[in-house]
Amino acid sequence: KDRFAEKRYRLMKIIISLISEIRFDQQADDVYDILLDIILFLFNADSISLMIRDNDTFSTQKAAGRLRDQLQSIQLTVSGIISGVVEKQSPLYSESVMDILRLGYPDAVTSIYAFPIISENKVTGLLNIFNSEVHQEDADIIFGICKITGFIVRLTELLDMRNKYLKEIDVLNTATERITPVKEPDMLYEAILDTSVHLAGAEKGSLMIVDDDTSCLTVKAAKGIHKMLQSEIKIKAGEGISGWVFREGMPLIVDDIEKHEWRSPVKRSKYRTGSFMSIPLKFGEKTIGVLNISDKITGAVFSEQDMVLLRSFASFASIALERSSYYSLAGHLKELSITDPLTGLFNRRYFEERFFEEIQRSKRHSLSFSLAMIDIDDFKLFNDTEGHLAGDEILKNIANIAKDSLRIIDVIARFGGEEFAVIMPQTDKDEAFMVTERIRKSIAEYLPRTWNIFPNDAITISIGIASFPS
Repeated sequence: KDRFAEKRYRLMKIIISLISEIRFDQQADDVYDILLDIILFLFNADSISLMIRDNDTFSTQKAAGRLRDQLQSIQLTVSGIISGVVEKQSPLYSESVMDILRLGYPDAVTSIYAFPIISENKVTGLLNIFNSEVHQEDADIIFGICKITGFIVRLTELLDMRNKYLKEIDVLNTATERITPVKEPDMLYEAILDTSVHLAGAEKGSLMIVDDDTSCLTVKAAKGIHKMLQSEIKIKAGEGISGWVFREGMPLIVDDIEKHEWRSPVKRSKYRTGSFMSIPLKFGEKTIGVLNISDKITGAVFSEQDMVLLRSFASFASIALERSSYYSLAGHLKELSITDPLTGLFNRRYFEERFFEEIQRSKRHSLSFSLAMIDIDDFKLFNDTEGHLAGDEILKNIANIAKDSLRIIDVIARFGGEEFAVIMPQTDKDEAFMVTERIRKSIAEYLPRTWNIFPNDAITISIGIASFPS
C-alpha cells in the first residue's frame, strides 16, 4: 500500500507540475498537446485521440501512439455509446466489437475508453484511449485532468476573444478618429470609403447615398470605378444588390457572385474575386446609403468577422454623414428657423425636436445618451458692466469654442439667453464628463479678454450632465 501511495503521489505531482506550466495566453492546441503527452507517457496508453465537437459531430484533432495514422481521419456522431458519454457527461468503456465497428474504427481497435472534455456544462471534446487497460483509480485521475483541460481551454478562448475585441475596439477608435474631424461632405465620403476599404483589407469599393429628390442611390465615392462613370450610376430601391440592401436595410455578404442569384450578366474581369459585402448606412430607422466592398487583398472571401467590424464602423459613419448634412445645409436651416441667428448654433426648437428623437431612438435600440446644460457665470453682470454688444461677442466666441470642442456626432444648441444645451448620442455619463470638461477647459484657455469694467478675471461656465436612461 505504501508503494502504491508513493507511486500515486509521484504521478499526481508530475501531472500538477505539467498543468502548472500551462499559460493562459497559450493556444488551445498547445493545451491539448500537453494533455496527450500526460496520458501517453504517464498512463502507458497504447493509442489515444483527441476529438473536438462541432454541433453533433466529433472530429479528430490530434492522435498519438501505435494507431495514430489510422485514428487521424475518424469522425464520430453523437449516437451509440458516444451519446451516453455526452448525455451523462461521464467516461465510458467498451470492448464490444459491434460498438467499436459502429463508431467506424478499424479492426485494430479492440477497446475504447472515452472521456468527455467539459466546458461550461457542455461536452466540447473527447479524449479516447484505445487498446489499453485503465484501472478505475487511473480513470478517475484522467477524467479529472479532462475537466481541468476543458476549464483551461475555455479560459484561453475567453482571453483570446478579449484580446480580439480589444484589438477591434482599437481599430474602430482609430477609424472613427480619421473621419470625426471631416465635415465637408465630399471629403467625408472619401474618408469613409478609404477607411472602410482599409478595415476590410480590400482593394475596391463604393459609397452610395440616396438622393432625396429622385429616391435613387448615387455613387459619392469609389475605388475601382472611373470618376467619369460615377455620376451616371443611379440605382432605384430594390434594383440589384445595392438596391435590395437599401430597400431592406439588411447587410449582405457573398462568397462568390458568380454562384449567387444576383449574378451579373456583365463579366467581372476587373475583379480578382467574386466575394463582396454590401452594408446599409442607417440613421435610426432611416437608410441613407449603401457601402459596397469587394476584392479582398489576400484573395480570400470576406468573413463574418469582416462584416461585424465594418457594420460597427458603418453605424458611426452614418451618424457622421447625417451630421455633415446639417453642416452643409446650414444656410437652409437658418431659413427654416432652426438656427440661432447670433451664434449660428441650432436653436431651442430644433434642440427639443432632436432631443425627443434621441430619446425614442435610444429606447428602441437600448442605447444610452447624455445631455449637458451649459450656463455662463455672472453673465447678467457682464452685460450690465460691458454692454449687450460685448455680451453678444462673448456668446458668439463661447459658441464657436464649444462647437469646435465637440465631436461631429454631438448636437449643440442655444437653449436660452446665456444657456447652451448639448446632446451626446451613444455616450454614458463618464464619457459625457470628458467631453464637457474639454469644453470648459477650452473656454477658460481660448476665450479672449476684451472687457474693462467687468470685475471677474475670466469668463467661466457651469455645466450639468444627465444620462439616459439612468
